[in-house]
Amino acid sequence: MCLRSLLATLLLLANTPGLAGERAILVLDASGSMWQPVDGRSKVEIGRDAVDTMLANWNPEVSLGLMAYGHRRRGDCEDIELLIAPEGFDRVAMSRTVRGLNALGMTPITAAVRRAAEALRYTEHKATVILVSDGEETCNADPCALGAELAAQGIDFTAHVIGFDLPEGPARDQLRCLARETGGRYLEARDAAELNRALGEVVAAAPAEPPAPERDPRDETLAFMPCVDLYESDYDHFDLAPGDDARTCQARCLADDRCDAWTWTKPGWQAEHGRCWLKSGSPWQRNCDDCTSGAKPGVKVFIDEDFVDPSGRLECRVPASASARR
Repeated sequence: MCLRSLLATLLLLANTPGLAGERAILVLDASGSMWQPVDGRSKVEIGRDAVDTMLANWNPEVSLGLMAYGHRRRGDCEDIELLIAPEGFDRVAMSRTVRGLNALGMTPITAAVRRAAEALRYTEHKATVILVSDGEETCNADPCALGAELAAQGIDFTAHVIGFDLPEGPARDQLRCLARETGGRYLEARDAAELNRALGEVVAAAPAEPPAPERDPRDETLAFMPCVDLYESDYDHFDLAPGDDARTCQARCLADDRCDAWTWTKPGWQAEHGRCWLKSGSPWQRNCDDCTSGAKPGVKVFIDEDFVDPSGRLECRVPASASARR
C-alpha cells in the first residue's frame, strides 16, 4: 500500500460531482489492525495524511461529518462515535480530530454505517457515506444486507467504500457489496496500478446523465430516469421534428390526461430525429442504452428483476414521488 494511492482515491471522492449543497459523513476505521505497518508506516499515519489532503480539496458547499469506530475501547462493538456532525465544513476541526484518533478495537462496519445514515436522516434527504476500512466486519453483522436495506428505505442513499490494503476474501466481498447495493463506488487503495484500473472501471460503468429538463409549471416533480425504457403500456407514439428532444416528449405526456409515463428514444435509432412513446397504466422499467424516460408523480413503476448493469449496480431509480396510484 502506498500513500499516493490512498490520496488519489480520497481525492476522487472529495471531488465526486453532484454533491453540492448536500451532506456526507466520513466513516473511519480505527480498529486495532490500523496500527499494522505498510512500507514502514502504520496505516493510522497514512490515513491521517490522506484525510488531510482530502480535506484540502473538499467542496466547502458540501457539509461533511466525521464518524469513527474502534477508537476508544478494545473488544467493544458499540465503540462508534459521531465526532463531528454533518453541519457545514470545518477543515481545521476535522483534521485535528482525525489526528487525535487512536486505533484500539473492533470493526463494527455495519452499525457504524447505519448510524452515519441515521445522522444524515437518510429517509428524508439525499445522504452520502464515505467509508475507509482495512478489514472485515467483526461484530456479527452483514454490511451487504445493510446496503440493500438503506438503498430501499432511503431517499437517495449512497455509500462510497475504500478498501484499504485488503486481501482477497470476505472483507473485500463485504465492502464491495455494500457499495454496489447503494449505487456507490468501491475502490481498492493498494498500489497505483490497481487504483487506476479500478477508477477506469468505475468511469466506464457510470451511466450518462441527460440534460436537466425544463420543468413544466403544471408539474414541478416530474423526473427523468436516464437509461430507462418504460414498456408494455404504449398507447401512442410519434416521431420528433428537428430540434426536439426528451423535453418535447415529457411535455406531450404532461398535456395528455391519459399519459402516465413516457419514453424518448434518441435520434437515428428508430426515427431520424427521435421518437416519443406515451404510456398509460403502471409501466415496467428496464435497461435501455438509447432512451430516457419519466413518470408522472404517483405512478407506480415496476422494476424488472434484470434491471442492472454488468457490474451488478442498479443504474436508475424510480423517482421519489412514484408511489402507488393505481
